[in-house]
Amino acid sequence: MRGRYSERRVAVALEDLMHIRSHSILGLAAALSLALVACDGGGTNAVDAMKKADEDPVVEPKKEGEKKEIPTADMPEPTAEELAAWDRKDPEGEKHLYKWDKSNAKKMQTYWKELRCLRDEMKKNGQLAFGTEPGGPEQEKWEQFKLAFITMVVDPWQQRLFAAEGQDILTKSKVIGNILEAHELVMKHYPTAYNNSDEVELKVQDARWMVVENKVKDYYEKIGAPIDLPNLDDPKDVKKWEKFCAPVILPQKGPSKKK
Repeated sequence: MRGRYSERRVAVALEDLMHIRSHSILGLAAALSLALVACDGGGTNAVDAMKKADEDPVVEPKKEGEKKEIPTADMPEPTAEELAAWDRKDPEGEKHLYKWDKSNAKKMQTYWKELRCLRDEMKKNGQLAFGTEPGGPEQEKWEQFKLAFITMVVDPWQQRLFAAEGQDILTKSKVIGNILEAHELVMKHYPTAYNNSDEVELKVQDARWMVVENKVKDYYEKIGAPIDLPNLDDPKDVKKWEKFCAPVILPQKGPSKKK
């Protein structure tokens, strides 16, 4: 009697499940499993269990030789439109720098002229030793001059500039960038060229100086405050220039206090 009843339950379960998903392989497998449970007298509702099995995702087997795509954090390159948007300039952005530099043109131009004095003095003494015998008296004299001039004149000059103007000069003035670039040439690059008696390197530094000075001249023309630089082909200008430079190239005391 029990066998006939179990067989009837199996038949009903199979009929219901096949009616729900006749083409589901997973459904057929679940049906067979549940039918066996029914044969053993289990109380599981086969139809509900089959519906739940059908709702679970079917994992497709990985094909042989198929490569799984590896996720990456790499971002695509910016478009031309995005780059243009990032590079746009605020037309009002530098106006306050122009205004400050024009109002303080005389003072800032004096700093530039003083730098020219330092460069001239460095070049004059470096040239005396240029191409001479290594370790010779000219080289020894150059080494002594270079050390004293850098530590007692060139470096303190910059310290006094910042002591007088404050670090905020970096945000108030546009021409200060050119001044600091020229100071770096006098402080490091010219001495290196003369140390090695490197004619090519010396021409490179002269060219760099000319580029920076032309930027300064063009800038002051642009803001309506032309800089008056000496004409060293004119004897009168030469005398004035030597008089102007005389105190600049002397050893300096510590940085002056900001006024």
